Parts: sequence; structure tokens; C-alpha cells
Amino acid sequence: MKKTIQTILAITTSILLTGLGVALFVHANLGSDTLTVFVDGLHRVLNCSYGTASRIYNLIVLVIALIVSRKNIGWATIVYALSVGFTMDYFEKLLQPLQIQSAGMMIRLICVCSGQICFGITYALLIKYRKGMNQIDAISYAIVDKTGISFKWIRTGMDVVLLVSGWLLGGVVGVGSIIAMTTTGVLVDFILNIISKKEKNDEEFANGIS
Repeated sequence: MKKTIQTILAITTSILLTGLGVALFVHANLGSDTLTVFVDGLHRVLNCSYGTASRIYNLIVLVIALIVSRKNIGWATIVYALSVGFTMDYFEKLLQPLQIQSAGMMIRLICVCSGQICFGITYALLIKYRKGMNQIDAISYAIVDKTGISFKWIRTGMDVVLLVSGWLLGGVVGVGSIIAMTTTGVLVDFILNIISKKEKNDEEFANGIS
């Protein structure tokens, strides 16, 4: 029961952090994260909201992930894919009055870095709890299993594909996009290592007490 509650809290946190991260990138106006660049491209091509474009993207990539990496897809993947678009719309509207895009460069860069940390924590939580990874991470792990290449490099390659595709569709690309493209894989790997070390230390501490 305790583990189920922890998983639900982790998934809820991931969904909220994704919405916040996307909104921070969008309002900083220094170029979106790689996924948002792609979603932004869809949003412009289809003339729909970011949230709607996100749901379209998530459904398409979910089908691909189910085909190539079914073992890494669980109920959390479905919940994440269907609900994250709503949190994106919510935080995008919530941050509008702050006029972040009109702030100084340092404030905008802090927003980009904060948004990137949100994504790093989100993807690490989804991977760690194994109830259903983010679709891109599920596909990345399928490639890792086939090639033996480290996850952080495969994930970086996926971000390059998303960024270039989104840019070709008309998505906004800038320094924030480059930061996201080059650091997401490394950041997720780093946070996963921190979580694993904490769990190991907690387990050793509990064994020591018993």
C-alpha cells in the first residue's frame, strides 16, 4: 500500500513538473525544450493549443512505444500521456501575468534552467518507479537494449531528432533549446544515480537498525 501511494505521488509530481517546465521554457522565450519545440511546431501547423498538440504528440509516440518497448509501458505512461497537456495549459496561463519574457536575461536563463530541472526530475521518477516510462525514454531504453549504448547518449540523440523535427515544423528554437538538447540525457542519468544511492543508503541504514 505504501509503495502504491509513493508511486501515485511520483506520477502526480511528474505530471505537474512537466507542465511547469514547459511553461517556464515557453515564457522565458529563449527557445523551448526539445519536446516543446516539437509540440510548438504541431501547435503552429495544426493551429491548436499547446495542450492539444501535446496530447496528439503523446498519443502518437505512445503507439510507437507500445510497438517497440511494450515492457516499459505501464498505466503511468497512459495517465501521463493523457493528462500532461492539461497541466501545460494550466501553468502556461498561470505564468502569463508575470511577463517573464520581458524580464532580464538572467531571470529568463534561471527559468530555463529551472524548467530543465523539472524535466530531469520528471523523467527520472517515471523511469525509477517502473510503472510506465515517458514514451521517449521507453523508446530510448529499447534502443539501449539493442545497441548497448549508454542511455544518456541515446536520449540525447532522441532530443536532437525532436529539436530538428520541431524546428522544421516551425517551432521556436533558441539557447534554451540547445541547453535542453545537450543536458536532458545527462541530467536524467545523474538524478537516477542520486535516487539509487539514496535508496541504497536508506536500505543500509534500515538493516543496521534491525
